[in-house]
Amino acid sequence: MKPTFVTIDRHPGRSAQTIGVARALGTDPDLIHEPSVGVVGTKGDSQCYLGVLSKVEAIHAQLKARIGTGPNQLKMRLVQPEYTIATSDG
Repeated sequence: MKPTFVTIDRHPGRSAQTIGVARALGTDPDLIHEPSVGVVGTKGDSQCYLGVLSKVEAIHAQLKARIGTGPNQLKMRLVQPEYTIATSDG
């Protein structure tokens, strides 16, 4: 059976940023058109947010270890961690 290829974008320059991010994160640039997965955390001005950064980094590292094209790996595009911000009301 002949493989089917899907063209996402006919303008190769538009993929430059996505490829650059994949390289910066140490992931396979060939996965840039796969579904994306990433980690979102909330930072803020309260002590309850102090552990968020290390938790997000740990989850991101585990995702990165599981993503790829090999057996038992997730064929997905990893995006960099993102954060929302919260202000304590107390």
